[in-house]
Amino acid sequence: MAGIRDIIERPEQSDQPVRSPTFAAPAPPKPAAPVRDKFIGFVKDQASAAVLHKALTAAFPQGVTFHVVDFRAALTILQGMTTPEIVLVDVSGEDQPINAMMDLAEVVEPGTAVLAIGETHNVNFYRTVTKGMGVREYLAKPLTVEAVQKNFLEVTKAELEAAAAPRGGRVVAVAGVRGGVGTSTIATNLAWMIGTEMHRHTVLVDSDLHTGTVALGLDVKHDKGLCTALETPERVDHLLIERSTQEAGERLHVLAALEGLSRDVTYHRKGAATLLQALRARYNFVVADAGSKLTPFARDLLYLAHQRVIVLDPTLVSIRNLERMLEMPTGPLQTPRTVLALNLAGGAGAVSQSYLEQQLGLRFDAVVPELPRVVPKATQYGRPAAELRGPFRTAILKLANAVGARLVEEAPAG
Repeated sequence: MAGIRDIIERPEQSDQPVRSPTFAAPAPPKPAAPVRDKFIGFVKDQASAAVLHKALTAAFPQGVTFHVVDFRAALTILQGMTTPEIVLVDVSGEDQPINAMMDLAEVVEPGTAVLAIGETHNVNFYRTVTKGMGVREYLAKPLTVEAVQKNFLEVTKAELEAAAAPRGGRVVAVAGVRGGVGTSTIATNLAWMIGTEMHRHTVLVDSDLHTGTVALGLDVKHDKGLCTALETPERVDHLLIERSTQEAGERLHVLAALEGLSRDVTYHRKGAATLLQALRARYNFVVADAGSKLTPFARDLLYLAHQRVIVLDPTLVSIRNLERMLEMPTGPLQTPRTVLALNLAGGAGAVSQSYLEQQLGLRFDAVVPELPRVVPKATQYGRPAAELRGPFRTAILKLANAVGARLVEEAPAG
């Protein structure tokens, strides 16, 4: 947006003395964000530490640090520090290594890449921690230099390259395991919460170009600019973005299309990447409703996002489809741990939350209860249900925290 020009007019000649302008004291500078270390490792035995040090030193010219401690001591250390970009942990000796990894997820910050080693030689365990819990890679002991370099070096290289990439807004892609689970409702209210209540400049993108509903959910218009950006990426610039987005609040904009059902949108393979690059340059958060149809545009949004949010309903079908979605490839900038939101919980005939978590071996980051008198009515009037205080708002706020949004305090006037 163009800056506001300060127009200074010369005072007219008069007998009255000209008063000097008064200025408010400048606001104190905001503290700089702490600089994150590149790597830290926690290993239970000295022999494994020596192998890891020898194998990984080449990837970190500034050196690598290993603490020879057990897993619980590692958690204590991580709680008292800024989490480095890459963390390696050893779950050896843990009776419940899956629970141990869940405890680790509560400590590390969003955007941290986690590598793990341990004593468990089990394919199901490997798939659970790497596909469902966001661990980048897992190796079972005994370790060898060749195995560590083959499995860990590629991950560390990708993470370091991603950290060196140009900074911009954070992209959050919300997808549903199937139609009807409330993906658009969750995405719409999440974007509203981040933009309106947390004061972060946010844009909400609807991947459904023909029958999307996020614009209706916030009572704004659709625009053809989204399809233009996806069909001709070379035309994407700040002016196209400014003209195509619709204002839903002071810090919340919506980018949605409503093309005719008979029109096929010619999606360019670079459409999503170019669009997201332009949006990240302008907004703190880009929340994308990827839906459940997994169109090419939606697939690219899920791949390019920094954080995935998958919405389930309390059914056995959700368990089956979630396992398949967790196997989708992740992008180089993506936070490894997928955020899970359970919607419509506690309704008639619903599977219990505890049973779902037991079958999945995972915990839900946010649980949204079924509120048939609140959510449908708010959607009907084009208002976010999270405006109303209650369990729905609480769940959306918890989800916003899980994707890395934090409240920004308003600066005092003057």
